[in-house]
Amino acid sequence: MQKTKALFPRKQLMRKCFRTKYKRRLTALLKHPFFWVLTVCGNSMIIAGTLSFYIFETPYRKHPLSLMDCLLWSTGIVTTIGYSNNEAFTFAGKLTILILMLGGTLFLWSYMAFLVSALITPELSSLENDIHQVEKELEDLQRN
Repeated sequence: MQKTKALFPRKQLMRKCFRTKYKRRLTALLKHPFFWVLTVCGNSMIIAGTLSFYIFETPYRKHPLSLMDCLLWSTGIVTTIGYSNNEAFTFAGKLTILILMLGGTLFLWSYMAFLVSALITPELSSLENDIHQVEKELEDLQRN
């Protein structure tokens, strides 16, 4: 039981350090201007797709689409999920789909790469420094 009590504060400290480290990284990510550029561009793409689909496709349907239907459609296309029962009938609607698919793919790749690099890169740099330090110590040992 003594060992369990001794380890508990250490685990708590490790969890706190882990939370603090990632909280700091997320805060830095949210302060980075490129994060906000990507966020605004992605959301603008969804809004533009929603309005385009609504304007181009609603007049040609028996049952008009609501803006919520168009928002669901646009979000599904941009996020590459593709969930929707609505399809485009007009050339402009089909062109909107192509633009949103290509733009959404590039947007998500950029967004995920930026997010992962912001969270993982500091950890990789730390590991690289540790490896270089161990290599240096090995070289020193081989010389002696």
